[in-house]
Amino acid sequence: MKRTINKFSLILVALLGITGTSCLKDEGFDNGEYGSITGNTSGQEFVSIPLSSRPNNTAALGIESKTGTQAIKIFALSYDAADPAPAPFTATLAINNSLITDPSLTPLPASAYTISTLEVPFQAGRRVSDSVVLNINTSSLDPTQKYALGFTLMSVSKAGVQIPSNLKNLIMVFTIKNRFDGIYNIRSHMMHPADRPASWVRTPFDYPYEIELITTGPNTVEWNNTAFGDGFHPLMTPGVSGFGATRVAFEFDANNDLIAVWNAYPSPPNGRAFNIDPAYDGRWDPATKTIYAGFFMTQPGFAPIPIYDTLYFDRARP
Repeated sequence: MKRTINKFSLILVALLGITGTSCLKDEGFDNGEYGSITGNTSGQEFVSIPLSSRPNNTAALGIESKTGTQAIKIFALSYDAADPAPAPFTATLAINNSLITDPSLTPLPASAYTISTLEVPFQAGRRVSDSVVLNINTSSLDPTQKYALGFTLMSVSKAGVQIPSNLKNLIMVFTIKNRFDGIYNIRSHMMHPADRPASWVRTPFDYPYEIELITTGPNTVEWNNTAFGDGFHPLMTPGVSGFGATRVAFEFDANNDLIAVWNAYPSPPNGRAFNIDPAYDGRWDPATKTIYAGFFMTQPGFAPIPIYDTLYFDRARP
C-alpha cells in the first residue's frame, strides 16, 4: 500500500549571495577616481546596485514553490565612499520592466508579489543598505517559466551622492522550483532477467556522481547526470550498462506518491513511459527528501528489466 504524506512546509532554496563589493565602471572609474567600496573615491560618494555589474545587468534567484507568501531578500545597494555612511539616508528604487527585453523572460505578474519598500535605508556606519525584500506567492506561477523584475535606482536622499549610470539598472530573474528539485546522490539496483548477459547484472551500488533533479512542472522533474551533463540514467549510460540515451523523468501526486516514470530523452513528447512496479512503494519522503523509485525498462526482444533507485537529497541546485 502506498504511503500517504501530509502537507508540509518547504524551505527556500538557492540563496542569493549579497556582497558589498562592487566595481564602479563609468567615466570616474576609468579616470581612477574611484573603484570599489574600499577604493579611492577622491572625496566623492556613490550608491549603486552591485549585482548590476553582472552580464546584461542580470542576476538569477531560484525560489521554491510553496503555499502562501514568502518574504525573500533579493539584493542590496552599496555606498561607495572613503568612509561608511556618516548618518542614515535612503535610496529610491523603481520597478522598471522596460528593461526586460529577453523573449525568454516573463515579467513577474503584479498579482504574485509585493515589495516591502522601494525606499531602501542605509544605516549610519554601514556601506551596504538594508535588503530589498520581495514578498512572493508562487501558487499561481508556472515552474516551467522564467520570471523577471526590472529595477532602476532613481535617487538618493543624501546630498552629493552620485549614481553610476551603468550600475543603476538590474533585472532579477526568478525560477520556481518544486519540492523535488535539487542535487541528489543515488543508490541503484538493476535486476536483469535471465535473457541478459551475466556481465550486465548490477547489484545495489552507490553511483559516484551527483544527479540533478530539475523542475519541469508543479509535480514533475527530470534528471541530469552532472558527471557527464548528458542527462543519462547512470545505470543506462554507455559503458555502465550499454543501454544508451535515457533521461529519466518522475511525476508525483499531491500525496508525494510516484505515479509516473518515463524516458524524456531527447525531450517530450518523444519520451516513452516506463511501467511502475506496483509492488514497490515509490514515493518522495519529505522528512528526509529521499526518492524511492521502482520501475521496469523494456527493450525490443528482451524481458522487462526491474530497476530500483533511491535518490538522497544533498543540497539545493544553484
